[in-house]
Amino acid sequence: MSYLLAFCLALCWGTAFLASKNMVEALPPYWSTFFRVLAGFMFFVVFYGVQRKNLKCPVKELWRPWTIGFLLILFPFAAISWGQRFVAPTIGGIFNGTVPIWSFIAGAILLKGVDRFTWRRAAGVSVGLAGLLCTVWPSLSIGHDKWAMYGCAAMLLMAWSYSLGNVLTKKIMVDNQSVSLEANTFHQYLFSAVVLLVVAFFAEPFPATSAFSPKVVLSILSAGIFSSAVAFLLMVALIKRWGATRMASVTYFTPVVAMGSDIIARGRMPSGLELIGLGIIFVSLFLIQKPVEAK
Repeated sequence: MSYLLAFCLALCWGTAFLASKNMVEALPPYWSTFFRVLAGFMFFVVFYGVQRKNLKCPVKELWRPWTIGFLLILFPFAAISWGQRFVAPTIGGIFNGTVPIWSFIAGAILLKGVDRFTWRRAAGVSVGLAGLLCTVWPSLSIGHDKWAMYGCAAMLLMAWSYSLGNVLTKKIMVDNQSVSLEANTFHQYLFSAVVLLVVAFFAEPFPATSAFSPKVVLSILSAGIFSSAVAFLLMVALIKRWGATRMASVTYFTPVVAMGSDIIARGRMPSGLELIGLGIIFVSLFLIQKPVEAK
């Protein structure tokens, strides 16, 4: 059962980039992000409402879900929508696969004593950066479309935001039991939806009704409900069964799913450098995740 949950979670996360690509081809990026978050928010309103969960959060504690909501929902989703206009879903998936590398670096710095550097892990980080450089090298080449480079930069910011959010979740949320998991999730999405609505309203014109084709609507529902809300519930279930460290290994398969969905839905075959870079990143993750023996 656990492996089935892991497979479903990999599908949820990996297909998010294809759905985002479909959305931003018809909608402005901030409105696209807002509708994705709104879909996830409405899912939790219904889901927790049926269960009659307590969603209250003390005013003095609101900064906690707001901070995590910004790092894990608002900013990375916006970065994906903005950057996905210029790069393929495969590229987004590969950058997402580097989140464990950045999480390790952030954890070693912010959570001293939890993840410490070793020569093996330092080598893993270096190898991972080399793999990432290999993946984006065509975008950095002279004469290449500069917007593809900007798209890669947005995906890198997405990965950094996810990694920092993963680390701070333990520091400011998990260790604090005054607010329930359901209330935290609800207020993360509520905060993100409100901020995105304001930003989109002032930054971009509201999309025309004709932009909401069946493909776009299905992509919004897929990204907001399947790849975000349902993925969150699957993640929590896996953490309870496997623990956070083992659950994080699902992230390694996100680029594979993103690449597969890109091939099936859009007919885009990955380049040789993308495949080589992905392979190198997998090696780096193996080096980083090897347990450190106690001394």
